Amino acid sequence: MNRRGSSLFVWAGTVLFVVYVSIHFWAGNPVTAQSLLDMVVFALPFAGIYAMTASGLVVVYTTTGIFNFAQGAIGMFMAFVYWQLSSTEGGWGWPTWIAIPLVVLVIAPLFGIALDRAIMRHLQGQSLVVQLTVTIGLMFALIGVAGMIWDQTVNREVTHLFGDTSGFSIGNTILLWHRLLVVVLAIALAIGLRLFLFSTRPGIAMRASVDNRPLASLAGARAARLSSFSWALGCSLAALAGVLLAPEVNIVASGPLTLLVITSFAAAVVGRLRSLPLTYLGAVILALARAYSVKFLSFPGAWTNVKDVLPAITLFIVLLLLPTATLRFAQVRSVKRIERVPTVRDTAMGMAAFFLLMAFVTGFLSANRLSNFSVGMCTALVALSLVPLIGWAGQVSLAPLAFAGIGAASYTRLGGAHGSVWALLLAALVCVPVGALLALPALRLQGLYLALLTLAFASLVEQVYFGQSWALGLLDRNAGRLDLFGYHFGSERTFLLLLTGVFGILAVLVVALRRSAFGRRLVALRDSEAATATVGVNIVETKLVVFMLSAGMAGFAGAFFAMELSPLSSQNTYFTMLQGLAIVLALVIGGVACVSGALFAGMFGLLNQLIQDNWHITLWKQLTFLAPGLAAFGIIANPSGAVVAIGNGFARFLPWRTDAQQEYEEEQEAARETEVGELGLSRGFEDGDVLQLDRGLGISNEVPRAASRSA
Repeated sequence: MNRRGSSLFVWAGTVLFVVYVSIHFWAGNPVTAQSLLDMVVFALPFAGIYAMTASGLVVVYTTTGIFNFAQGAIGMFMAFVYWQLSSTEGGWGWPTWIAIPLVVLVIAPLFGIALDRAIMRHLQGQSLVVQLTVTIGLMFALIGVAGMIWDQTVNREVTHLFGDTSGFSIGNTILLWHRLLVVVLAIALAIGLRLFLFSTRPGIAMRASVDNRPLASLAGARAARLSSFSWALGCSLAALAGVLLAPEVNIVASGPLTLLVITSFAAAVVGRLRSLPLTYLGAVILALARAYSVKFLSFPGAWTNVKDVLPAITLFIVLLLLPTATLRFAQVRSVKRIERVPTVRDTAMGMAAFFLLMAFVTGFLSANRLSNFSVGMCTALVALSLVPLIGWAGQVSLAPLAFAGIGAASYTRLGGAHGSVWALLLAALVCVPVGALLALPALRLQGLYLALLTLAFASLVEQVYFGQSWALGLLDRNAGRLDLFGYHFGSERTFLLLLTGVFGILAVLVVALRRSAFGRRLVALRDSEAATATVGVNIVETKLVVFMLSAGMAGFAGAFFAMELSPLSSQNTYFTMLQGLAIVLALVIGGVACVSGALFAGMFGLLNQLIQDNWHITLWKQLTFLAPGLAAFGIIANPSGAVVAIGNGFARFLPWRTDAQQEYEEEQEAARETEVGELGLSRGFEDGDVLQLDRGLGISNEVPRAASRSA
């Protein structure tokens, strides 16, 4: 199917979907001119807020090339700051006319400049997965810091500007002056940003810097200063949106304001991440869809959360409408070290040693601690499913727990209530076709758009899937533990050892896959799709297989999660989009291309939980968000991951790693020669130092001696 036919198919499907939902969930309210006017009046202020957030996102991406996942979190944090400054009940009681300019025009821009200088400018030239995970880490860090400063269990109401009742009537709807101001500001910002970026020298220079920073610098553009200005502007827009939205949600809480970012993503993608007018159009569409669902539709029972996932649905549809991505060529980067693929033997020895260590340690742990360790190993299994997909194939997926959740629910419904190996295998098989369906858009999308598609999928699974009767429904579902070879793994210790053994076996199989022809094909796909297609590799088949493999592995891990977390409820608190982002973040911190990186992700989450359980301090209560957020900044210095750096440091001490020992000796010899050469240069070209200098520079001895004699 060609591009035009594909777009028409998606458009037709979208229209049919809207018609079906409208008929099936119609609330019975009459459609009149007055009701439509009320809907528009209700929608426009929210459209303005969505547009402000999305505009900040587009401005930063257009001018720096970095997609900021923390845009909503920045708005949330600045809304907290505004409440602290202006509230008379728990805050400092400053006048509004001082608090808002201070937050929007001073604190937020300074935060953006500091953010750029400390973190963001170091992301230039890094891979997409590194850029995304650092901004995801920033989002987690801001949520954690907000939780440390402001108690999230306390309601903090923010009043509308000019009062909660001050406004005027339009038909049957009262439009508050606050909401009118939002609409006016949104229109003014749209015009102002458009003129600034396309009609002023600084705006043109900002857009030129992201296309070719060295070339823009030759033309006189100061890339570093422009980057700081872009982040200052983006943070100001996020702060303005957060301050204006806070009265609408009646509470300044990290959740609603942070997850506003999904809505801004959808609006920004409508504008293809570069067009501000289309971004505003996307914001209006989202606001009207929300108002339409509130005014005319009713979602009972298991469909109650559909209104909350309208932005995710919109994002999903818009991404499907995007044109097919062109083949991506490899980027030339300096390579300091050739990637070493561990052998199957080394991996098997390492996993065996880890199993023995776990068998020894578990003998001293309580049942509660054993349960924590089991959750950590389940997390490691989920992270392992991402190694072939993200680490080798370069297909960024942000929905690992979505597949794990589908696998967990499938296990409970397909015979796993009393423990069944067949139910375990079926849970993995159920996820395979789901992964294939998600792979179909991946055949058209690449990079950032693919990451956003998987994020929308994770949000849909979290909000809608688990409440369905054919998934978990409204009842708690039991998940029994396995019986293997006549032995029941019912105790916490035996179940943990089973998880450790399963992880070790899968890790060995994954390494064997990496060393196979298919593994080399995946790495070639990551490096350059164009070159891979040129040598005859079927890209469609390769992507399809790796998505199916990853989904099946995640569903397999989800079944073990069900056994540990049993009973499962539709009101789950683990298979969420944010928890999935945390797993991706921890995997990249550890090493996204290594099986040991997956183990690091599991142990990282375990360490956080152990600290929270044993240290009852406000800081540790927010460690779930704060620790991965702060650790993510280490990716900038070591994009390959922590386990790679640790492994390179300890490899030379392993008897079977003669390659590492030889490499270390060569590095030491090169360092000594460099030191000797620098010493010779510092002392000058004297006759007595010629021999020493020549050795340092690696030059043959005969020529310098002859030159010395002739002199």
